[in-house]
Amino acid sequence: MSWVNAPGRLANAVKVALLATTMASACSANADQAAGAAAQQSQVRAYDIGAGSLVDVLTRFSSAAGAAISFDARQTQGRQSPGLKGQFGVDEGFARILRGSGLRAEPQANGSYVLRAVPVLGSALELGATNINGQLLGATTEGSGSYTTGAVTIGKGEHSLRETPQSVTVMTRKMLDDQNLHSIDQVMEKTPGITVYDSTMGGKYFYSRGFRMSGQYQYDGVPLDMGNLYVQADSFSGDMAYYDRVEILRGAAGMMKGAGGTAGGVNFVRKRGQSTPQTEVTLSGGSWDNYRGQVDTGGPLNESGTLRGRAVVAEQSRHYFIDDASRKDQVYYGALDFDLSPDTTLGLGIAYEDVDANPCWGGLPRYKDGSDLKLSRSTCLDPSWNTWRSKRTTVFSDLRHQLNDDWALKVAGVYTKNTQDIKYAFASGSVTPGIDTTGMLGSMYDYDQVDYGLDAYLDGKFSAFGLQHELVVGFNGSRADKDDFYSVAFLPQRQNVFNPDRHIPEPDDSYFIEKSTRGGPVKTVTEQRGLYSTLRLKLAEPLTFVVGSRVSWYRSKSDSVFLSSGTSEHARSTETGQVTPFAGLLLDLNDNLTAYASYAEIFTPQGNYRSESGSALKPLVGESYELGIKGEWFEGRLNSSFNLFQTVQKDLAQTDYNSSCASSDGYCYLNSGKVRAQGFEAEISGEVIERLQLLAGYTYTQTKTLDDIDSGLNGAAFNSYVPRHVLRLWGDYALDGAFERFSIGAGVNAQSDNFRVSPATGEKITQAGYAVWNGRIGYRIDDTWSLGLNGNNLFDKRYYTTIGTESFGNYYGDPRNFTMTLKARF
Repeated sequence: MSWVNAPGRLANAVKVALLATTMASACSANADQAAGAAAQQSQVRAYDIGAGSLVDVLTRFSSAAGAAISFDARQTQGRQSPGLKGQFGVDEGFARILRGSGLRAEPQANGSYVLRAVPVLGSALELGATNINGQLLGATTEGSGSYTTGAVTIGKGEHSLRETPQSVTVMTRKMLDDQNLHSIDQVMEKTPGITVYDSTMGGKYFYSRGFRMSGQYQYDGVPLDMGNLYVQADSFSGDMAYYDRVEILRGAAGMMKGAGGTAGGVNFVRKRGQSTPQTEVTLSGGSWDNYRGQVDTGGPLNESGTLRGRAVVAEQSRHYFIDDASRKDQVYYGALDFDLSPDTTLGLGIAYEDVDANPCWGGLPRYKDGSDLKLSRSTCLDPSWNTWRSKRTTVFSDLRHQLNDDWALKVAGVYTKNTQDIKYAFASGSVTPGIDTTGMLGSMYDYDQVDYGLDAYLDGKFSAFGLQHELVVGFNGSRADKDDFYSVAFLPQRQNVFNPDRHIPEPDDSYFIEKSTRGGPVKTVTEQRGLYSTLRLKLAEPLTFVVGSRVSWYRSKSDSVFLSSGTSEHARSTETGQVTPFAGLLLDLNDNLTAYASYAEIFTPQGNYRSESGSALKPLVGESYELGIKGEWFEGRLNSSFNLFQTVQKDLAQTDYNSSCASSDGYCYLNSGKVRAQGFEAEISGEVIERLQLLAGYTYTQTKTLDDIDSGLNGAAFNSYVPRHVLRLWGDYALDGAFERFSIGAGVNAQSDNFRVSPATGEKITQAGYAVWNGRIGYRIDDTWSLGLNGNNLFDKRYYTTIGTESFGNYYGDPRNFTMTLKARF
């Protein structure tokens, strides 16, 4: 850590000390409360809990008795309970509620309970494992202690990874915590099969299977047109503090939203109100003055437990290994879940995120021949007045109604508003040896974006031909309104790359308007809506056929004014009744393995491009084929997959440079591009052996241009900066015996070489393959307090995470760094 700024470090130290003192007081109070709760549990109490669903009765009794119980939703789904009336102790109360259900409440060493199946006499289960790892996993991952999940929700309803005929990776709460993953870009950097590419304007782009993800995002299953914006790329300012997990789908995701790319989609699933009181406080400090504090608390808010709440507050202040760059994040989140009846639950949530940063954007240039300048990794060529201010408010709501034991209705909506004020400059231009200077390109942005999303679906099971089937029927839609002003202009000063001047004068806003090379006011409205349905048809006991389709309507309009010329452009794109099909086949080979095959489509509207005849271009169409095998062991605590994939994009819009049209660049376009990506993936997640959690994924990707308007490109790599080989691995092992308080984590991010072809010289700019090793040591002080030390890039590998051009866009990876985390749970 840097301690140059002693007053600032002292202030941070005082803050940490004060908060630690507060936490210690709270922990002491909690210990007294825990002792009181234990005494209460040994006493007989009077209860008057009416009949209802088993989950409702358990929740109400748990709250009234002060006894926490953990269980998976699948254990209680469709079960009813007669309730509990009379005077009982905790153990007897649980026993009476669960009588005849085939379940029992097992007490744990910490005073809580776990719901388990009653062992069958004479079976191996008779001994009854007392380890918490014996608990069935559900969709919710916090508290599971696992790197895998029992179910995913990205495709509507809940299905296990084994039952999902596409590639899905789940970054669980434990994974996020163990690796200190606090932002969406950090999560994606550690996700198997994902390549992250830095934007010169601050955000990051995400690639899967050779293609960019292009804004395929869901919040609790509700699709929004988030990301895909030039000022934030795909890595909008989303803090992970209030999310339970992130579900990442690779391959065409047309059933998720309709219009989008062939790369995949991401579903963010938020934390909900809790049925038992829990509080977690986390403090961390690390290299380059990286400090973070977070409080996460929740529990029942009424005696019956029908109203449950959650609150999360986080603040992070950090500098970077790059000179003078800094950032401060503030996150506030609150949620309520209210059982309107035993069968109906209303959920509400609101989040506010504030980012105030002094960034260093644009990356580094190179020599004219593309060779590396070999600058210090801490070099920043931007002026000190760079500013980025982002504010985002998001409101969540959903209503779930259980119609009967087999059918449920869910309606969910999301609203989010984001404002961004940005002003910055970065070095732009290749460097001539001996001159050592480059130009400066400045930009100014001021925009508001509002997004709305709605998703409603009916999910249920029915019997036919002696087998059980499942049907999902739904509707969703989204709208994005963007009111934007931007301007890009070259500054009169030049920057010396070996002796940068951070005090280049800040120009007035009027300068950007008068000297604008591109930009102006832009207003864009994008609307999507669609009807979808998926049928899971059981053809035979081991064979399931999954077939679905979505019918989409898309409309986009954009009105722009160009400051440099004073001209305007009005772009329109409309697609009506676009059909995107999906089909999959699952064959259970035995109790653990399932073979599958799937086909999926998606489309990307291109109606804003015009051909020489004046007609709008057809949509880009993406097709994904997948053939694989999935495994599930140890009651779902370990999942694995292997697949072969092929994705084809066709009818890509390409510029016809031999034409002339009234467009922003003066050219017409053709539907002529066709590209292909293919390869294979292997992944394993969960408890490999006792006390070892692992997430490991290897991906081989080959991209190829099949048809291009420039025939000289046919047969060449379509996306050269997506590596052929990518390995993502992280494991955490809890020691036992004399070292049972310790855990050890280790992992590696490795990839083969990648490159970009210089637009100026045609030469390759290459980053050789590399491996970055990371590690963690955890120590459990007692049942409440724990410590963790994370180290990243332990061997201090020097490499570029992103390869740009000679002019800009070359980004170094983080040097070796460490973070110490203190956590309390009570």
